[in-house]
Amino acid sequence: MAEMLGVFTNRAEWMSHAEHFLSNAEKHIMSHVIPNAPTIKFEDATLAYQRAAEAYRICECWQEACDAYAKAADIQVRLGCPEEAASYSSEAAETMIKVNPSDAIVFYRNAISLLCEVGKFGTAGRIQRKLAEWYEDDRNFDECIDQYRQASDYYLGDNMIEQSDICLLKCAYYQGLMEEFHEAAEIYATVGLRCMDSNLRKFNARDSFLRCGLLYLASGSEHHKKLNRKLMEFKTADPSFAFSRECLFLENIMSLHGSSDVHAFADHVYNFDNVSHLDSWCLEMLFELRVQIQDAYDERERVYREAQEKAKQEHEAMEREKIEKKKRMREAIKNGNK
Repeated sequence: MAEMLGVFTNRAEWMSHAEHFLSNAEKHIMSHVIPNAPTIKFEDATLAYQRAAEAYRICECWQEACDAYAKAADIQVRLGCPEEAASYSSEAAETMIKVNPSDAIVFYRNAISLLCEVGKFGTAGRIQRKLAEWYEDDRNFDECIDQYRQASDYYLGDNMIEQSDICLLKCAYYQGLMEEFHEAAEIYATVGLRCMDSNLRKFNARDSFLRCGLLYLASGSEHHKKLNRKLMEFKTADPSFAFSRECLFLENIMSLHGSSDVHAFADHVYNFDNVSHLDSWCLEMLFELRVQIQDAYDERERVYREAQEKAKQEHEAMEREKIEKKKRMREAIKNGNK
Protein backbone atom coordinates (compact mmCIF):
# COMPACT_ATOMS: atom_id res chain seq x y z
CA MET A 1 0.00 0.00 0.00
CA ALA A 2 2.89 2.37 0.84
CA GLU A 3 4.19 2.05 -2.75
CA MET A 4 0.85 3.05 -4.15
CA LEU A 5 -0.03 5.81 -1.70
CA GLY A 6 3.29 7.29 -0.71
CA VAL A 7 4.30 8.08 2.86
CA PHE A 8 2.43 10.66 4.94
CA THR A 9 3.01 11.68 8.51
CA ASN A 10 -0.43 12.65 9.78
CA ARG A 11 -4.12 12.03 9.34
CA ALA A 12 -4.78 15.32 7.56
CA GLU A 13 -2.32 14.42 4.80
CA TRP A 14 -3.96 11.02 4.34
CA MET A 15 -7.41 12.63 4.17
CA SER A 16 -6.18 15.10 1.57
CA HIS A 17 -4.68 12.22 -0.39
CA ALA A 18 -7.97 10.28 -0.26
CA GLU A 19 -10.00 13.27 -1.44
CA HIS A 20 -7.51 13.86 -4.26
CA PHE A 21 -7.96 10.32 -5.57
CA LEU A 22 -11.72 10.52 -5.13
CA SER A 23 -11.77 13.66 -7.25
CA ASN A 24 -9.56 11.99 -9.86
CA ALA A 25 -11.91 9.01 -10.04
CA GLU A 26 -14.88 11.25 -10.75
CA LYS A 27 -12.89 13.15 -13.40
CA HIS A 28 -11.99 9.89 -15.14
CA ILE A 29 -15.66 8.89 -15.28
CA MET A 30 -16.69 12.28 -16.70
CA SER A 31 -13.86 12.33 -19.27
CA HIS A 32 -14.31 11.52 -22.95
CA VAL A 33 -13.88 7.96 -24.16
CA ILE A 34 -10.39 7.27 -25.53
CA PRO A 35 -10.62 6.01 -29.13
CA ASN A 36 -9.97 2.26 -29.50
CA ALA A 37 -9.78 1.93 -25.70
CA PRO A 38 -13.24 2.81 -24.33
CA THR A 39 -12.73 1.03 -21.01
CA ILE A 40 -9.49 2.73 -19.98
CA LYS A 41 -11.22 5.65 -18.25
CA PHE A 42 -13.28 3.22 -16.15
CA GLU A 43 -10.21 1.18 -15.24
CA ASP A 44 -8.41 4.37 -14.20
CA ALA A 45 -11.45 5.42 -12.18
CA THR A 46 -11.52 2.02 -10.46
CA LEU A 47 -7.86 2.33 -9.47
CA ALA A 48 -8.44 5.86 -8.17
CA TYR A 49 -11.43 4.72 -6.07
CA GLN A 50 -9.33 1.87 -4.70
CA ARG A 51 -6.52 4.23 -3.67
CA ALA A 52 -9.01 6.64 -2.12
CA ALA A 53 -10.57 3.78 -0.14
CA GLU A 54 -7.17 2.62 1.12
CA ALA A 55 -6.30 6.13 2.30
CA TYR A 56 -9.68 6.46 4.05
CA ARG A 57 -9.05 3.14 5.80
CA ILE A 58 -5.76 4.43 7.15
CA CYS A 59 -7.67 7.43 8.54
CA GLU A 60 -10.30 5.03 9.93
CA CYS A 61 -12.99 6.77 7.91
CA TRP A 62 -14.89 3.54 7.41
CA GLN A 63 -18.02 4.91 5.75
CA GLU A 64 -16.01 6.87 3.17
CA ALA A 65 -13.77 3.88 2.49
CA CYS A 66 -16.80 1.67 2.00
CA ASP A 67 -18.38 4.14 -0.42
CA ALA A 68 -15.19 4.26 -2.51
CA TYR A 69 -14.92 0.47 -2.66
CA ALA A 70 -18.62 0.23 -3.57
CA LYS A 71 -18.12 2.65 -6.48
CA ALA A 72 -15.15 0.61 -7.68
CA ALA A 73 -17.34 -2.50 -7.52
CA ASP A 74 -20.11 -0.81 -9.53
CA ILE A 75 -17.63 0.13 -12.27
CA GLN A 76 -16.34 -3.44 -12.48
CA VAL A 77 -19.91 -4.72 -12.84
CA ARG A 78 -20.37 -2.21 -15.64
CA LEU A 79 -17.20 -3.50 -17.30
CA GLY A 80 -18.46 -7.08 -17.07
CA CYS A 81 -15.86 -8.18 -14.51
CA PRO A 82 -17.92 -9.83 -11.74
CA GLU A 83 -14.94 -11.41 -9.98
CA GLU A 84 -13.18 -8.05 -9.56
CA ALA A 85 -16.49 -6.47 -8.57
CA ALA A 86 -16.94 -9.14 -5.91
CA SER A 87 -13.47 -8.40 -4.53
CA TYR A 88 -14.28 -4.70 -4.15
CA SER A 89 -17.71 -5.46 -2.70
CA SER A 90 -16.07 -7.74 -0.14
CA GLU A 91 -13.61 -4.96 0.77
CA ALA A 92 -16.57 -2.60 1.19
CA ALA A 93 -18.14 -5.08 3.58
CA GLU A 94 -14.90 -5.43 5.56
CA THR A 95 -14.81 -1.67 6.18
CA MET A 96 -18.54 -1.18 6.71
CA ILE A 97 -18.84 -3.98 9.27
CA LYS A 98 -16.94 -1.79 11.73
CA VAL A 99 -19.68 0.86 11.74
CA ASN A 100 -22.84 -0.65 10.24
CA PRO A 101 -22.96 -4.46 10.21
CA SER A 102 -26.37 -4.67 8.53
CA ASP A 103 -25.09 -2.71 5.50
CA ALA A 104 -21.91 -4.80 5.49
CA ILE A 105 -24.02 -7.94 5.15
CA VAL A 106 -25.61 -6.49 1.99
CA PHE A 107 -22.14 -6.02 0.47
CA TYR A 108 -21.08 -9.53 1.49
CA ARG A 109 -24.19 -11.01 -0.13
CA ASN A 110 -23.58 -8.97 -3.27
CA ALA A 111 -20.02 -10.31 -3.48
CA ILE A 112 -21.26 -13.88 -3.02
CA SER A 113 -23.88 -13.45 -5.74
CA LEU A 114 -21.28 -12.09 -8.18
CA LEU A 115 -18.89 -14.95 -7.46
CA CYS A 116 -21.58 -17.56 -7.97
CA GLU A 117 -22.34 -16.05 -11.38
CA VAL A 118 -18.84 -16.98 -12.57
CA GLY A 119 -18.70 -20.33 -10.75
CA LYS A 120 -16.22 -19.23 -8.07
CA PHE A 121 -18.02 -21.25 -5.40
CA GLY A 122 -14.94 -21.78 -3.23
CA THR A 123 -14.39 -18.02 -2.89
CA ALA A 124 -18.12 -17.53 -2.35
CA GLY A 125 -17.92 -20.13 0.42
CA ARG A 126 -15.05 -18.27 2.08
CA ILE A 127 -17.07 -15.03 2.16
CA GLN A 128 -20.20 -16.87 3.29
CA ARG A 129 -18.13 -18.35 6.10
CA LYS A 130 -17.12 -14.83 7.18
CA LEU A 131 -20.82 -14.00 7.42
CA ALA A 132 -21.40 -17.10 9.52
CA GLU A 133 -18.52 -16.16 11.83
CA TRP A 134 -19.99 -12.68 12.26
CA TYR A 135 -23.36 -14.13 13.32
CA GLU A 136 -21.47 -16.55 15.57
CA ASP A 137 -19.66 -13.67 17.30
CA ASP A 138 -23.02 -11.89 17.60
CA ARG A 139 -24.42 -15.07 19.24
CA ASN A 140 -27.22 -15.28 16.68
CA PHE A 141 -26.90 -19.04 16.46
CA ASP A 142 -29.98 -19.74 14.32
CA GLU A 143 -28.65 -17.48 11.57
CA CYS A 144 -25.11 -18.70 12.19
CA ILE A 145 -26.17 -22.31 11.49
CA ASP A 146 -27.92 -21.30 8.25
CA GLN A 147 -24.88 -19.35 7.05
CA TYR A 148 -22.43 -22.16 7.82
CA ARG A 149 -24.69 -24.62 6.00
CA GLN A 150 -24.79 -22.34 2.95
CA ALA A 151 -21.00 -21.92 3.08
CA SER A 152 -20.67 -25.70 3.20
CA ASP A 153 -22.80 -26.02 0.05
CA TYR A 154 -20.66 -23.46 -1.78
CA TYR A 155 -17.43 -25.23 -0.83
CA LEU A 156 -18.94 -28.52 -1.96
CA GLY A 157 -19.76 -26.90 -5.30
CA ASP A 158 -16.01 -26.37 -5.79
CA ASN A 159 -15.22 -29.89 -4.51
CA MET A 160 -13.55 -28.44 -1.39
CA ILE A 161 -14.69 -31.32 0.81
CA GLU A 162 -12.59 -30.55 3.87
CA GLN A 163 -13.67 -26.89 4.01
CA SER A 164 -17.27 -27.96 3.48
CA ASP A 165 -17.03 -30.39 6.39
CA ILE A 166 -15.51 -27.75 8.67
CA CYS A 167 -18.62 -25.61 8.11
CA LEU A 168 -20.93 -28.59 8.62
CA LEU A 169 -19.22 -29.40 11.92
CA LYS A 170 -19.91 -25.84 13.05
CA CYS A 171 -23.61 -26.41 12.24
CA ALA A 172 -23.63 -29.65 14.23
CA TYR A 173 -21.82 -28.03 17.17
CA TYR A 174 -24.47 -25.35 17.64
CA GLN A 175 -27.41 -27.60 16.75
CA GLY A 176 -26.29 -29.93 19.54
CA LEU A 177 -26.23 -27.07 22.04
CA MET A 178 -29.69 -26.01 20.84
CA GLU A 179 -30.94 -29.58 21.46
CA GLU A 180 -31.44 -30.38 17.78
CA PHE A 181 -29.83 -33.70 18.60
CA HIS A 182 -30.91 -35.82 15.64
CA GLU A 183 -29.92 -33.28 12.97
CA ALA A 184 -26.53 -32.70 14.62
CA ALA A 185 -25.92 -36.45 15.01
CA GLU A 186 -26.55 -37.04 11.30
CA ILE A 187 -24.01 -34.35 10.39
CA TYR A 188 -21.33 -35.86 12.64
CA ALA A 189 -22.03 -39.30 11.17
CA THR A 190 -21.79 -38.00 7.60
CA VAL A 191 -18.56 -36.08 8.22
CA GLY A 192 -17.01 -38.95 10.16
CA LEU A 193 -17.69 -41.44 7.37
CA ARG A 194 -16.38 -38.96 4.81
CA CYS A 195 -13.16 -38.64 6.81
CA MET A 196 -12.58 -42.36 6.26
CA ASP A 197 -12.23 -41.66 2.52
CA SER A 198 -9.07 -39.63 3.14
CA ASN A 199 -5.87 -40.96 4.67
CA LEU A 200 -5.12 -37.49 6.01
CA ARG A 201 -8.47 -37.20 7.78
CA LYS A 202 -9.03 -40.72 9.10
CA PHE A 203 -7.68 -39.67 12.47
CA ASN A 204 -10.57 -37.18 12.84
CA ALA A 205 -13.28 -39.76 12.18
CA ARG A 206 -13.45 -41.17 15.70
CA ASP A 207 -14.09 -37.77 17.24
CA SER A 208 -17.06 -37.30 14.89
CA PHE A 209 -18.29 -40.83 15.67
CA LEU A 210 -18.05 -40.11 19.40
CA ARG A 211 -20.00 -36.86 19.10
CA CYS A 212 -22.65 -38.55 16.97
CA GLY A 213 -23.05 -41.20 19.67
CA LEU A 214 -23.26 -38.65 22.48
CA LEU A 215 -26.03 -36.82 20.62
CA TYR A 216 -28.08 -39.99 20.18
CA LEU A 217 -27.58 -40.81 23.86
CA ALA A 218 -28.62 -37.30 24.88
CA SER A 219 -31.76 -37.53 22.74
CA GLY A 220 -33.20 -40.30 24.93
CA SER A 221 -33.40 -44.08 25.22
CA GLU A 222 -35.88 -44.28 22.33
CA HIS A 223 -32.97 -43.43 19.99
CA HIS A 224 -30.63 -46.13 21.28
CA LYS A 225 -31.60 -48.46 18.43
CA LYS A 226 -30.50 -45.79 15.97
CA LEU A 227 -27.21 -45.47 17.84
CA ASN A 228 -26.67 -49.23 17.65
CA ARG A 229 -27.20 -49.11 13.89
CA LYS A 230 -24.79 -46.18 13.58
CA LEU A 231 -22.14 -47.97 15.63
CA MET A 232 -22.41 -50.95 13.30
CA GLU A 233 -22.03 -48.60 10.34
CA PHE A 234 -18.95 -46.98 11.91
CA LYS A 235 -17.39 -50.39 12.65
CA THR A 236 -17.93 -51.43 9.04
CA ALA A 237 -16.24 -48.27 7.76
CA ASP A 238 -13.42 -48.57 10.33
CA PRO A 239 -13.02 -52.09 11.78
CA SER A 240 -10.57 -50.80 14.40
CA PHE A 241 -13.29 -48.53 15.79
CA ALA A 242 -14.89 -51.56 17.48
CA PHE A 243 -11.90 -51.77 19.85
CA SER A 244 -11.44 -48.04 20.32
CA ARG A 245 -11.93 -46.14 23.59
CA GLU A 246 -14.65 -44.08 21.92
CA CYS A 247 -16.74 -47.08 20.89
CA LEU A 248 -16.35 -48.90 24.22
CA PHE A 249 -17.22 -45.71 26.08
CA LEU A 250 -20.43 -45.23 24.09
CA GLU A 251 -21.46 -48.86 24.55
CA ASN A 252 -20.75 -48.77 28.30
CA ILE A 253 -22.68 -45.53 28.77
CA MET A 254 -25.61 -46.87 26.75
CA SER A 255 -25.78 -50.00 28.91
CA LEU A 256 -25.93 -47.85 32.06
CA HIS A 257 -29.02 -46.01 30.89
CA GLY A 258 -31.22 -49.00 31.72
CA SER A 259 -29.59 -49.65 35.09
CA SER A 260 -29.96 -46.01 36.24
CA ASP A 261 -26.57 -46.26 37.96
CA VAL A 262 -25.47 -42.63 38.29
CA HIS A 263 -22.27 -43.50 40.14
CA ALA A 264 -21.13 -46.00 37.48
CA PHE A 265 -21.91 -43.35 34.83
CA ALA A 266 -19.72 -40.82 36.63
CA ASP A 267 -16.89 -43.37 36.90
CA HIS A 268 -16.98 -44.14 33.17
CA VAL A 269 -16.92 -40.44 32.28
CA TYR A 270 -14.07 -39.76 34.72
CA ASN A 271 -11.97 -42.67 33.43
CA PHE A 272 -12.49 -41.72 29.77
CA ASP A 273 -11.75 -38.05 30.42
CA ASN A 274 -8.47 -38.96 32.11
CA VAL A 275 -7.24 -40.59 28.89
CA SER A 276 -9.07 -38.64 26.17
CA HIS A 277 -10.00 -35.14 27.30
CA LEU A 278 -13.69 -34.33 26.89
CA ASP A 279 -14.35 -30.72 25.88
CA SER A 280 -17.19 -28.58 27.23
CA TRP A 281 -19.51 -29.56 24.35
CA CYS A 282 -19.11 -33.30 25.07
CA LEU A 283 -19.64 -32.66 28.77
CA GLU A 284 -22.83 -30.74 27.95
CA MET A 285 -24.19 -33.75 26.04
CA LEU A 286 -23.15 -36.07 28.87
CA PHE A 287 -24.87 -33.79 31.36
CA GLU A 288 -28.10 -34.20 29.35
CA LEU A 289 -27.64 -37.96 29.61
CA ARG A 290 -26.84 -37.78 33.33
CA VAL A 291 -30.09 -35.91 33.91
CA GLN A 292 -31.97 -38.69 32.11
CA ILE A 293 -30.21 -41.39 34.16
CA GLN A 294 -30.86 -39.46 37.37
CA ASP A 295 -34.52 -39.00 36.40
CA ALA A 296 -34.82 -42.72 35.68
CA TYR A 297 -33.18 -43.48 39.04
CA ASP A 298 -35.50 -41.05 40.84
CA GLU A 299 -38.52 -42.56 39.08
CA ARG A 300 -37.46 -46.07 40.08
CA GLU A 301 -36.95 -44.93 43.66
CA ARG A 302 -40.36 -43.24 43.64
CA VAL A 303 -42.05 -46.41 42.37
CA TYR A 304 -40.16 -48.46 44.97
CA ARG A 305 -41.17 -46.11 47.79
CA GLU A 306 -44.79 -46.11 46.62
CA ALA A 307 -44.77 -49.91 46.50
CA GLN A 308 -43.28 -50.04 50.00
CA GLU A 309 -45.82 -47.55 51.28
CA LYS A 310 -48.66 -49.50 49.68
CA ALA A 311 -47.36 -52.78 51.14
CA LYS A 312 -47.05 -51.11 54.54
CA GLN A 313 -50.61 -49.80 54.34
CA GLU A 314 -51.92 -53.20 53.27
CA HIS A 315 -50.02 -54.87 56.13
CA GLU A 316 -51.40 -52.36 58.63
CA ALA A 317 -54.92 -52.89 57.26
CA MET A 318 -54.52 -56.65 57.64
CA GLU A 319 -53.25 -56.22 61.21
CA ARG A 320 -56.20 -54.00 62.04
CA GLU A 321 -58.53 -56.54 60.49
CA LYS A 322 -56.96 -59.30 62.62
CA ILE A 323 -57.35 -57.21 65.76
CA GLU A 324 -60.96 -56.43 64.88
CA LYS A 325 -61.62 -60.11 64.17
CA LYS A 326 -60.14 -61.20 67.51
CA LYS A 327 -62.13 -58.51 69.25
CA ARG A 328 -65.36 -59.71 67.64
CA MET A 329 -64.56 -63.33 68.57
CA ARG A 330 -63.92 -62.40 72.20
CA GLU A 331 -67.18 -60.48 72.32
CA ALA A 332 -69.03 -63.43 70.75
CA ILE A 333 -67.52 -65.85 73.30
CA LYS A 334 -68.33 -63.46 76.12
CA ASN A 335 -71.93 -63.08 74.96
CA GLY A 336 -72.25 -66.89 74.58
CA ASN A 337 -71.14 -67.51 78.14
CA LYS A 338 -73.85 -65.25 79.36
